[in-house]
Order: sequence, then C-alpha cells, then structure tokens
Amino acid sequence: MFNGLEVVGKSDIVVEDGVIKGVGEAGGQFDVEVDARGMFVMPGMVDAHFHFGGSKGGDLVRGTLAEDSKVRLLRATTWASRIVEAGITTVRDCGEPNAIPLRQGVNEGWLKGPRIFAAGRPLSQTFGHGEFLHTVPVEWNEYFGFAEICDGREECIRGARRVLREGSDFIKIMATGGVLSQRDKPEWPQFTHEEISAIVHEAEKVGTYVAAHAHGDRGARVAVESGVKSIEHGSLLSEETLKLMAERGVVLVPTLSIQELIHKHGKQIGVNDWGLEKIGSVRENIPRVLATAKRLGITILTGTDLGFESGLEIDVGRNFMEPVLLVEVGGLTNLEALRAATSNIRKLGLNVGLIAQGQPADIVVIDGDPATHIRDLAKAKWVIKAGAVVKGS
Repeated sequence: MFNGLEVVGKSDIVVEDGVIKGVGEAGGQFDVEVDARGMFVMPGMVDAHFHFGGSKGGDLVRGTLAEDSKVRLLRATTWASRIVEAGITTVRDCGEPNAIPLRQGVNEGWLKGPRIFAAGRPLSQTFGHGEFLHTVPVEWNEYFGFAEICDGREECIRGARRVLREGSDFIKIMATGGVLSQRDKPEWPQFTHEEISAIVHEAEKVGTYVAAHAHGDRGARVAVESGVKSIEHGSLLSEETLKLMAERGVVLVPTLSIQELIHKHGKQIGVNDWGLEKIGSVRENIPRVLATAKRLGITILTGTDLGFESGLEIDVGRNFMEPVLLVEVGGLTNLEALRAATSNIRKLGLNVGLIAQGQPADIVVIDGDPATHIRDLAKAKWVIKAGAVVKGS
C-alpha cells in the first residue's frame, strides 16, 4: 500500500460511511470486501488542472463556436465518468463554466464522476490569454464563457466577485500570455500587481485563493508577489522566481500532458497554427524548471490541462499520463510523481490524497506496481470514491 506519502507494505483498510475507519489488520463481517492481494493500493489520484470543455479536437475556438454549448456539456458528463473510472477521484477544473453544473450533478449523486473543485470562468485582461481569438469583439469571449474580461483594479474586484457569485471554489487568473490564444506570447506579463492583489484580496475574504496561469517569468513573479497560491504551467520561470515561490509556499502545476500532446500531435488534432508555433520554447524549458523546483522543495502537483478529446495516448480518461510524464520527461522519481498525484494537493487545502483514519475513502487498486513501473497507473482494477465502488472487476 502507498498511503499518499510512502509505500508502507501490506494492510487492510476498513471503510464506513464513506470515510476510512481504520488501517491495519481488520477482522469481522463486512458488507463489501475488495480482495487486493498481490496488487498495489493507493489513494485516488488528482488532476489539479483540467477543463471540462466538452470539445473534440484541439481547435478550441472552432469547437466552442460550432457546437451548441449544451452538447459540449453533455459530452463533458461522459468525461467525468471516464476520468473517475481511470482512478482519478478528484479534479480541480481551472477555468470552464461547465464544471459548476457538473460539480452539482456529481455531488447530488445523479452523475458519475470525480470530486470537482471548479474555478468557473477565469479572469483575463483585454488582449489576454482569456481571449482565444483577438480578432473578434471582446464581448464574445465573455458570451461564450472563455473568460471574465477586466481591466484596472475596480473591474478586477467586480470580476472576482462575479465569478465567486457564479459558484467558483477558487479564482483562476491569466497572468501571462499562452499557447492556445491567438496573438499574445507566453512570455508576456498580463495584469498588474495592483490588479492581482485586488483579486487575491477578494478571494481571501471568502476563504479561498487564486491560481495563476503563468508561463513567462515576469508575469509569474508579479502573481507570486501579489499572493497567488499556485502557478499553473510555469514553463519559463527563473530560479529567482522559483526561490520566491519556495519561500511563500506557492505550488507548481507544470501540465506536461498538454505540452506533449500539442508538440507530438498538434497538427493532427487541429491545433491552430499559432499554438504550434509557440509550443516549442514552452516544452523545451520545463525539465529545467522542474529540476530547480524539486531542488528548492517546491510542492509539485499533477495537472493535465486537457480540455478536449484527442483519441490518442494522452487524452481525457487517461489523465494518469501526467504522473507518467513527470517521471519520463520531468525527472521526478516514481514516488515523487505518486505524491504529486495524491497527497500534494493538500497544500491547497483539499482534504483528499491520503489513506489514513478519518480521511475520505478514495482508493484505487492497481493491477501492477507503479512505485516500480509508473505506467502501471493505467491498470486500475478497482476504484472506490467516498466509500462506494465506481469500478470493480
């Protein structure tokens, strides 16, 4: 058994009312028994950066404009089922309106899916990464749910309050340019210190935090100095900014899955030309960033950044590829990657990712040994979420 921190050997786990009642040698009669002898038992995995967009293919603009939003929402419900059956029992959605009704459906029990923590619509400046297209009216981006556009301190305060009112569990901001937006470059900073500080203040007032999309170093530095709790992507960060993150306890979500997918198969899956042009520098630099982050003791989380179906090895429902890539591309050890996929999420206040008394009973039984062979994460035989079997054979 891997308990979320270490491999601790063989043990029984007793579950009652969705909570782990005990870990050790169990005796007595039980309503349901899962025989995991000879297998690997671990906490349910976490995808800490996902988007329940419901699109097919990598042309997000075409997918959003050409398909009815209700169709994409319905497709996203099938994603929720595929994700939890793959052993990912918690998803932090980092910017997609669909995630809020999906969260309600899962919580009320009429949809099968992982625990969902949703950011709703992200906040973006005008001419920012929240605009996939910079050649259409700005208001289209808000109408289609790409982002809440806000400029200046007062608009940022209003934007933060609006997305919180809509049901966001935390706030996502675009602190730099990105890959899949038309004209902004990943290294360009977006939002000012004053703007981000105002958003952080609004989040903290209601007991939550801000996650910042940030590739470039200058924008990431401003975001960290302004009080955000996580840097998403972080592909161009300097050692100086990483040191500041370590000092302030800011986590890093490097999102290798989307980078590998676009680099290897971008044209095949319909990624726009501007995305294909920008992916190189982002992908090439991330191993250096991860090595430095690891040396400095920064908490690393697994997050795929998937928001569309690809039909390939890296895809919705194969979110376990992120810890695989953290090992094969990012240079983490198998155990470090397993922690990134489980207990490390607790740094952001989510009470999941551990097998211990009193913890939610989110448990995966693997027919293999990912502590030795990380790709065995693909072999989930049993998945238990909140004490209920959602997959078993």
